[in-house]
Amino acid sequence: MFTVRRRVPTAPTATAVLACLTLILGAPPAAADDYSDADYVEFDADTAARASVEGKQLEQLTDPEYHAELFPLAGQTWFENLGGQLSGLPQGRLYTGLGRLIPGGAVGNPRDYHEVQPVEVSFVSRTGAELQGHLFWDGTPGPRPGVVVTSGSIQAPQQSYWWAARTLARNGYLVFTWDAQGQGDSEGFGHEPGSLLPNLDGFPSQQASNFDEGTIDAIRFLLSTSDDQYRPGGWTESDVDAVRAQGQGSLHWSNPLAEYLDPSRIGLAGHSLGAQAVSKVQQCSDAGQAWQDAALCGGESYPIRAVVAWDALSGEVEPVVPAMNQQADGYFFTPHPMPRAPEPTERLGAFDTWRDAGVDAFDLTVRGGTHVEWNEVPYILPATTYGTRQVDFYTLAWFDRQLHPDPQRQELGTRALLEGPVPDGATHGKDEYPWRANFLSARYLSAFDFTGHDGEHHAAGDIREYAGLSPVGDWAGANADRPEARRGD
Repeated sequence: MFTVRRRVPTAPTATAVLACLTLILGAPPAAADDYSDADYVEFDADTAARASVEGKQLEQLTDPEYHAELFPLAGQTWFENLGGQLSGLPQGRLYTGLGRLIPGGAVGNPRDYHEVQPVEVSFVSRTGAELQGHLFWDGTPGPRPGVVVTSGSIQAPQQSYWWAARTLARNGYLVFTWDAQGQGDSEGFGHEPGSLLPNLDGFPSQQASNFDEGTIDAIRFLLSTSDDQYRPGGWTESDVDAVRAQGQGSLHWSNPLAEYLDPSRIGLAGHSLGAQAVSKVQQCSDAGQAWQDAALCGGESYPIRAVVAWDALSGEVEPVVPAMNQQADGYFFTPHPMPRAPEPTERLGAFDTWRDAGVDAFDLTVRGGTHVEWNEVPYILPATTYGTRQVDFYTLAWFDRQLHPDPQRQELGTRALLEGPVPDGATHGKDEYPWRANFLSARYLSAFDFTGHDGEHHAAGDIREYAGLSPVGDWAGANADRPEARRGD
């Protein structure tokens, strides 16, 4: 269930910040989209506080139980990764990702670490680097849709996206998370096929090709079987044989869970540079013709059926499959004052690209959210306490509607997309308890334009038309939408 956790603040609250700003700036009665409006001052202070003094980072740092769960896992995974570093040396494998080097970097959320046990695999990229991945499923028989999760850049390990892998696996998907070259657990350098000598192909890690081409190689691996084995994009059978001849250690050449995959239904999800990657790679879907001209596709198509971009979808591509765009509320890593509100439509460019192309699209912005709402990384950066659960809800809903073959699941996905998340103890009636509005940005418009499970067309220029009481830009209404304001505490 979507649960809202509340805690006693341990630092100055948004109300205290508001009081200081009001003393400095005054509070003229006229409504405006800047600090001349006291309601906007209150709104802006509350929004910034959600990921800072009231956010996940401080919650983790002040929670002894969180420390107790994290520290043993941090030590365990660090020693395991140290062993992996040493075992890779005879094959010329050099691992440079911080996920291996920093204790706790390969844990993600310690509270959920043992909830689902994934199958660990390693495969070679087209640069010759060894990439590490994990396959998640619920252990039940029968084929199911597959989802490839591409991590973000700046050393975001795959474990920080296991929140999505666990949810999707529990709900009947086969999920493949993987680390791009030089990130997380994956190798940092390339190799010529069959050579143990590292080279600079794909180094340094912070380059789009590692994510773009790596996503395609991850799809190819997910689709591989013992009868139709994996081959990186652009490689020949001779290249593969040259690597095999070196006794490549733990490399896999087929998906060990291939029998549980429906090879006609693949979804993509990615964060940051990974979001840009899946935006590009969706052009390689066999649902359209863009793969014939897009150089990235290499003249091949794949059964891609839906995509979810976590901050954010690119509008500079040809839309082919239904896309969901999830964004943060104007912050990157650090929440900060915004003395003037932005244009509400400023962030709908990719949505417009999809809608104008006649392809299903859904766009939402997390209220008070930062770029790391999609990362479960201990201690490091500010984020809200609810953002990850919010985007988890919508990610599952989108794949259920657009990717899952079961009409009943498609119906559930449609309903979830239209109704939004409702926390435990809250009601669905928007006039009674506007929880959903409290989670959606009041600065930026969110929107949708998609076909439901029954063929009915659904469109709204502003998600808040159904999600809550107050439209975007109504600062007084947004303040009143807060649960504590509704309860009077």
